[in-house]
Amino acid sequence: MIDQSSAIDLCRSVMMIAILLAAPVMIVATVVGLLTGILQTLFQVQDQSISFVPKLIACTIVVVACMPWMFSRLIEFTQQTFLGSGF
Repeated sequence: MIDQSSAIDLCRSVMMIAILLAAPVMIVATVVGLLTGILQTLFQVQDQSISFVPKLIACTIVVVACMPWMFSRLIEFTQQTFLGSGF
């Protein structure tokens, strides 16, 4: 049985690892979206679907580039969770 403080620590750890793993993709998507928005404003293009393709390409590149790091962090977190729970 898990006590309340351990459950809270586990939930906090899960939230932190989720934020840490999502941060690179979210930052790149925000920056690319901002840049495409600025370019659309400069060239007076009103099409909303134009910003989708650059964000999709940039996020795909970031996910592929960060995949080994993401998997190593997830494996490390899983090992620490199972070792800490006594399994």
